Amino acid sequence: MGGRRSTDSAPDSQCPPTTTGRCSTEGREAVMPGRTSVAAGSAIDTDCAADGSSAPRTAGAAPAAEELIAAAALDELPFRGTVLLDAGPVAEELARSLPAGGDLTVITNSMPVAMALIVREDVTVLLIGGRIQSGAGATVGGHGTAGPEDLQVDVAFITADGVSAERGLTTRAPVESAAKRMMLRAADRVVVLAPSERIGHVELARFGALAEVDCLITDSPCDTPAGRRVGVGVQRLTRV
Repeated sequence: MGGRRSTDSAPDSQCPPTTTGRCSTEGREAVMPGRTSVAAGSAIDTDCAADGSSAPRTAGAAPAAEELIAAAALDELPFRGTVLLDAGPVAEELARSLPAGGDLTVITNSMPVAMALIVREDVTVLLIGGRIQSGAGATVGGHGTAGPEDLQVDVAFITADGVSAERGLTTRAPVESAAKRMMLRAADRVVVLAPSERIGHVELARFGALAEVDCLITDSPCDTPAGRRVGVGVQRLTRV
């Protein structure tokens, strides 16, 4: 996988750009109206718009970062197949936003994600077993049940507490890093969901390299030096 680099944890701007992008699937680039797709190695130049706040929406307010990222992630879903949803607020928003009428199997280590989907008759939900990690709502360290290392999924939607060119994908909880690493290996395609404050940031435990990421979806403009290095380190960048 991608090589290691020295740590640079400068946080990125939280202002989202006025245009958004999406990733291509199966080697084809499909640009949705009002979105811009940015390939690895491309120059990134954008203006900031809203303040990127993740506070709950009020009437007439701009969508929260989690909603914007989840909406863009819908473009990466297969109509039928198996997807893996990691734990975290963005993944929970994506679970609530899954379109009806498909034929999806969703594998998750997140109790909130599983609970959001349990009433859906058109979605098969498989919960990865293990101990529930306090605060994260995620299961870790499963024993005697199929874990991520035994799975093969079409797309994995992974969350990260830090995304940097130097350290790749990191999480603040070392106990979660092993599960996230196995999720990466189980997927044919990896989509990382990261709010702007995670871009250029480094946390305690590393679980993957940017070279393993097929698509990064973020509300960050990636216009700082650390953000630009992240933007050129992934195969596709989607800005919302």
